[in-house]
Amino acid sequence: MGIKKYGYTFLLMIMAIALFLGGCTSGSSNMNSAASTANGGAAVTEQSSDAKADVNSESAASSAEAPVAAVGGEAGGGSIGEIAAAGTGAGLNQKLIYKANLTIEAIDYDKAASALRNTIHQAGGYILQFQDGQYSGEMSSTYTIKVPAASFMDFIDRLNGIEHKKFERQISGTDVTEEYVDLQSRLTAQQVVEERLLAFMDKATKADDLVKFSEQLATVQENIERLKGRIRYLDNNVSYSTVELRLYQPNAKEDTLSVEDGLGDKMSKALQDSVNAMITVLQGLLVFVAGALPILLLLVIIGLPLYWLRGKFRSRPKDQATPSHPVAPPVKEEAKEEDPNQLNG
Repeated sequence: MGIKKYGYTFLLMIMAIALFLGGCTSGSSNMNSAASTANGGAAVTEQSSDAKADVNSESAASSAEAPVAAVGGEAGGGSIGEIAAAGTGAGLNQKLIYKANLTIEAIDYDKAASALRNTIHQAGGYILQFQDGQYSGEMSSTYTIKVPAASFMDFIDRLNGIEHKKFERQISGTDVTEEYVDLQSRLTAQQVVEERLLAFMDKATKADDLVKFSEQLATVQENIERLKGRIRYLDNNVSYSTVELRLYQPNAKEDTLSVEDGLGDKMSKALQDSVNAMITVLQGLLVFVAGALPILLLLVIIGLPLYWLRGKFRSRPKDQATPSHPVAPPVKEEAKEEDPNQLNG
């Protein structure tokens, strides 16, 4: 019996030790799995953070490269047109208005004007205003041209291809994005007020309320139309750039005249010169008479009364010498008749 008790006790101890070792092994495995899981999560977190950092760095690099490209484009020729095209179709939704002032001194005015019209047609633009004239032998014309913003710089480059002696250009841009966003916000607010006023008018039962709501609605609708008009104006100027162009040819009359040969050409020129000289003299006389006319009128106004008074004073002594009543002629004394008695005596 004592041996059996010790055997049972020994078995129980072995089983307890086995259970203890099994629990420690499972605990260590659980701890290892937990540690591995934690390490994996940390690795995933680090990878995701690294990926985000890479994305942020790439986006920052791309955003940093974009202004550099724009600045580099401005340094080169034709960059403003590229910026205009990018601004109209880019995702930045910027509203840019471009304007150019050009001056072209043409070699042949007629050919240059024809090439200009063809270039406007090819660019898809149109002439908004035109004026031409000839002054002192110089042929000149001014244009106000609207061209699509996408082909703005290409149009200017084509104009530079026209035969010319001098080509000057000045290009400027205006950013109206802030104004455009403000107009849209105000328009949305006014439209909300309009809807509310219409709802109030539908529910109103009194005539006074209807009159008040209608007056307020008229004011709101007027503001809406004004805002829409300004937005349309900005859209039009953003879509179509403005080009102010002056095309001229100095001494065009002298360049178009051919070389004079022969007696007939010389005689016609002499006759034309004499006619022009006579016209110039007559114009000078007319100008002199027109300038002296007020003075002449003043002299006539003052001189006529003086002349009349002078004539009156001259005629006054003659009037005083002549008697006012007729005087009988003097009677001559008749010769006394001789007495015959005296003669005989």
